[in-house]
Amino acid sequence: MILRSQQWRTILVLLAVTVLGACTNSKLVIGPLYNRLDDQMRKEFNKLGDFDAEQKAAFEATVGSFHVWHRQNELPKYATLLRTIAGSIARPDQTSRDDIAAWFETGESHTQAIRQCHPVNYSFDLMRSLDDEQINFIENRFKRERAKNRARYTKRTPKERAERRLNRIDKWARRVGLELTANQRAMLRTSLGKQISMRSQYYELSDEWNRQFFNIARDQESASYDAKMTAHLQRLWSLLETAHPEQWSANRELWRTFALRFVNSMTPEQRAHANQWMTKMANTLEAISNDEPSFKSTNDPGLGCLIESRANIAIPTTSDQTG
Repeated sequence: MILRSQQWRTILVLLAVTVLGACTNSKLVIGPLYNRLDDQMRKEFNKLGDFDAEQKAAFEATVGSFHVWHRQNELPKYATLLRTIAGSIARPDQTSRDDIAAWFETGESHTQAIRQCHPVNYSFDLMRSLDDEQINFIENRFKRERAKNRARYTKRTPKERAERRLNRIDKWARRVGLELTANQRAMLRTSLGKQISMRSQYYELSDEWNRQFFNIARDQESASYDAKMTAHLQRLWSLLETAHPEQWSANRELWRTFALRFVNSMTPEQRAHANQWMTKMANTLEAISNDEPSFKSTNDPGLGCLIESRANIAIPTTSDQTG
């Protein structure tokens, strides 16, 4: 499995839908979305080329371990975060700037865990097995996808992109039953306008990262292959933060400030509905975490992160949810 393939994008998109954007938070809807990750990841992997049985088995082992780990370890943690937020926003004047910072940091820690447990970190043997034709095919496919993404990005002005994001957020908010007020839309529009666009910088940085990645991938006989690949993969996760720390930090602080202002602006009806919705979503994620996935995990540390004991994953009781 090669990093930055469609599997990883699929995971992010479906997780975003699961946590933020489903038209309902019932397990009857969210469960199938999450469960279909199995087949979707296989489908996207197969688009990367023709793989032999051994390569497909290696993919199943690493991605299977990741999927089971995420279901059983991480979904309960997302549920805990949702309950924490729900309890805080239930009543006015309960949420502080420190609370907002803690929520962001918890979310970032969950993202960091995904990065550390990503299947590519355990797929060096699979990458070494790729021949030149396979590597060339994957590289060219990445280039085509990036060209499409760039074209979509550049065809809109910064103002059009901000307005499009505003409308999409507004749409998803309605789908979860949260009608934004005129003031909240204005706050959101202002923050979107202040956000420093870093897409062009990211394209430039990631283009160079990809070039170096495929050079390393072709040097399969190198004695330092694992060390070079490990170091290079670690760079990917913080390209913008490392190259443009001031702009990155400014955007981060911008959205923390917006989050606090938004919570403080919520109406009693919004607070009640959001509390109810998040609590139900937390219960749904918790229930999904107990489902049996079609992927299997050997719980082998050589193939992915180990699955924690359920007893070590703190899951608040219903009485903890409302504060």
